[in-house]
Parts: sequence; C-alpha cells; structure tokens
Amino acid sequence: AHMLRGWYDSAGRNASFQTYESMGGGGGGGEGRTDQIKTMAAVRDENVGGDHAEYFSVKGTIVFVRSTTLAYPGCASPDCSKKVIEDASTGQWRCEKCERSFASPEYRYIFSVNVSDETGQNWLQCFNEVGEQLLGCSANEMIRLQQQDETAFNQRIADATFQEFQFRCRAKSETFNDNTRVRISVMTMTKVDYVAEAHRLNKLIEAFSM
Repeated sequence: AHMLRGWYDSAGRNASFQTYESMGGGGGGGEGRTDQIKTMAAVRDENVGGDHAEYFSVKGTIVFVRSTTLAYPGCASPDCSKKVIEDASTGQWRCEKCERSFASPEYRYIFSVNVSDETGQNWLQCFNEVGEQLLGCSANEMIRLQQQDETAFNQRIADATFQEFQFRCRAKSETFNDNTRVRISVMTMTKVDYVAEAHRLNKLIEAFSM
C-alpha cells in the first residue's frame, strides 16, 4: 500500500491510463472472447458505442432502480415477445404479430438501473433474464406485487439496490424522433468474484513500472 501510494504521489497522479483488456476473464463472455473492462468515466469519455455497437464489461454498484415502468405486457406465445394491447371491449390481449388473443399477457422486464463506480455513473438497460436475476422473481410476479402489495414490491426494489455486480454490456447509438443517444444494455450480470478481481488488479498494477 505504501509503495502504491508513493508511486501515485510521484507519477501516477498525472499518468495517462488505457482501458485494461481482460482475456476471457471477468467479462462474462464466451470462451476465447476478449472483453474490455472499462470504468464508467471511460465509457463516457471514449464515446463507447457512438460509432458502432461495442461490447465491454464494467464493475459497479446499483444505486437506483427505475421502477415506475418495470415491464411491458408481452405475447403469451412461447416463441414471441412482442408487446400486446388490451381490447377494452373484450378484455383480451391481442398480439398483432401472431394474430392471436390471450386472456392475460406475459409480462417481460425492461427497465433501467443507475450503476456507479469510483469514476462516475451510467444508466444501464436491463431485459427479462437480467431482471429476473436482479429482482428474484418473474415480471408477472412484480406486476402483481405492484398492484396488490406495495410493501413487498418496494422491498424487492430495495433489495436490488446497493449490490455490486460485473456487467457485460452492449453500447449502441440509437436515433428516436431525431434525437441520437447511446443506449447501454446489460447482456449478462454476475456477482463480483473478489479473489479474481484482486488478482486482476494486482496484474494491472504490476503492468506499471514503480
């Protein structure tokens, strides 16, 4: 610790850092995949995803779950995930793609979380599998709680916050109503392996001459 502090005071304070690249390690990708492990500041400053879709990993703590809209009503067909619309006259939910109606929809998660690390924060979008992992239940159950048991619903949201994860993300620029922005979507999410993370950071420190 004293050596690290000495290096930081003498040289590290003004050093320029490049994003650390992990070979098949903490990124959560497939075998042989190389993912860059970035900080939140690097994601912002490097305009990741601004020119083309990019994949990377980031480690951070969920500080806020945007719970006003957690899920959308989806088609109940097993091979379809399109949004369905309720027919007020019949109470049925209609899927235009399948051209079928259902008594009830199959809700699917789509919501954003604010994730922070020591350099900054970003909004990450979560889909169904990640939502089930984070909230510990199906989207159908969360919608039921939201409508019938507000205390239990709020507890699920509270339990999901202030947890640290390794997120494998995809960033891509999207345009909607002439407004362009980079959307960061979570592909997979894993608990941080602190032993492996300590080894990674140790190797990163060793890469710099002290």
